[in-house]
Amino acid sequence: MFTRETISEWMEKHHVSNLDLATITERRELSAFQLGDVSYEGRMFAACSISKFVTVILILKLVEDQKLNLDSEINDYFSSFTLNDENGIPSQITIRQLIQHEAGIIDLPDQFGTMEQCTEIPSMEEIILGNTPYYERPVFIQSQEVGTFHYSDSGYCLLQHAIEQCMSSTFEKIMTEYIFAPLDMNSSSYDLEKIEKYGVIGIEPNGSVVSPQACYYPYPAASGLWTTASDLATLVNAITTEGFLSKESKRVLFTPSSTNAEVGHGLFVNPKEPSKGFSFGWGIGFQSILVMEKDSPKSFICLSNRNEGVHQLEGLIGQLLRTYT
Repeated sequence: MFTRETISEWMEKHHVSNLDLATITERRELSAFQLGDVSYEGRMFAACSISKFVTVILILKLVEDQKLNLDSEINDYFSSFTLNDENGIPSQITIRQLIQHEAGIIDLPDQFGTMEQCTEIPSMEEIILGNTPYYERPVFIQSQEVGTFHYSDSGYCLLQHAIEQCMSSTFEKIMTEYIFAPLDMNSSSYDLEKIEKYGVIGIEPNGSVVSPQACYYPYPAASGLWTTASDLATLVNAITTEGFLSKESKRVLFTPSSTNAEVGHGLFVNPKEPSKGFSFGWGIGFQSILVMEKDSPKSFICLSNRNEGVHQLEGLIGQLLRTYT
């Protein structure tokens, strides 16, 4: 096990100025602490694509409330437009296929940037229809790619829009009602004003410092969450404790796709160690990881305010994870 002194030495070696770390043991002993600039203590980090994991937990809660169905067509939840394939034919892709990145959506390269691209936050429908600088064409399905894994932010934008349409509310309010408020996750937010006030600065591989706004992704379900390791550990602890999620929902999290053994629902799974699930976050100025287990409360969450330019497992986060496990 690592000590704070050891972590501080590793942070200096990897040029990481702020780190947020939480672990849960087999006995449900939670340890959480931040290291680095003390003026940022308690502040939020950009979770980037760990946002997708949290979104899937919300979806599973809505499924339990019979608001959504994993195998319903996504078009069933849209009223003002229809998601089509490349031939203009309404698509039959499902919520489950979108969650597992197997809906036949191939995102355009160099899209889905941060607020640096644009000063206004558009509606999710505007993004989906290609009416913003964030995504420059309408989202559509490539029918021959359905069932093949293509990591997609567009897919989670569609999921967000379906959730908002189904619940007649904003994604942020729904998440607060179902997840943040019941679990007292008071340091988790999608609100830009709060993030600018309480967010940590990010650092790019070249050492340039970026403000929270420049690291803010206006796609809450896909990559917009700012949070702390402690809040994420609270969520993982709830998931692995009886009562928050049903046994079926917990089983679904780790259930792989029929065509890809590495893709669960909101988690990536190692086929050689299928009881362990991973969620990764990587964006402007930040990197992160969440690791949890199917049949144990044991977990590891690490948020870093530096984009090291290499995969999380190859940088400081990977070094910490290997030492912990």
